[in-house]
Amino acid sequence: MNFAIEVMKNVRKKVGKDFPVIYRMSGIDLIPGNPTFEEVIILAEKLKAAGADALNIGIGWHESRIPTISMLVPRGAWAKISGKIKEKSRIFLSSHLTESTCRKL
Repeated sequence: MNFAIEVMKNVRKKVGKDFPVIYRMSGIDLIPGNPTFEEVIILAEKLKAAGADALNIGIGWHESRIPTISMLVPRGAWAKISGKIKEKSRIFLSSHLTESTCRKL
């Protein structure tokens, strides 16, 4: 977590306050031993404090046993994760969602 925060602080310092900075992160890894959802929220809040204007939320890893990027997974199936991060951290989010999915959040 500290590495991500230091990177964000340095990026913000280099580009200044008028340049938008978006940080890409996983909302939930779906791999045992990786960060918990509570830790993801803490990271989101710390990234915001370090200068992130928005977060781009992804889900899982290719190595996870739960499918996340597959034709069998409907669009927006993981949207609630982004919604919960938005609800708890109060930072702008972007995610791969349709307009109708966003309206439901």
